[in-house]
Amino acid sequence: MSTTSEQEKQSEALLATLVEKNIITAAQAEVVRYDCSSMGVPSWESLTVRGWVAQEILVEQAPWLAKSLTEDSAKASERSIYEQNLRRYESLMREIMEE
Repeated sequence: MSTTSEQEKQSEALLATLVEKNIITAAQAEVVRYDCSSMGVPSWESLTVRGWVAQEILVEQAPWLAKSLTEDSAKASERSIYEQNLRRYESLMREIMEE
């Protein structure tokens, strides 16, 4: 089984569980499916970005997401550090060029 079809099955299972437990509506699940197909974002990302489901609830309903969410948080942290370093580098270069 390919990773993509595995992810699609997990995504569908997650959405079905969330709808079944009245955490999201069927219409919200359809919007998430559209986000996944049109923008290529994972279902859990669409749910959290839209503010429909907190990460903690996603992990409760789909424990397999814990690793993905942790990895994404680490990547976001690395991007933030990179951006801070880049701003500091640009500032230092401006100072050097002004001298």
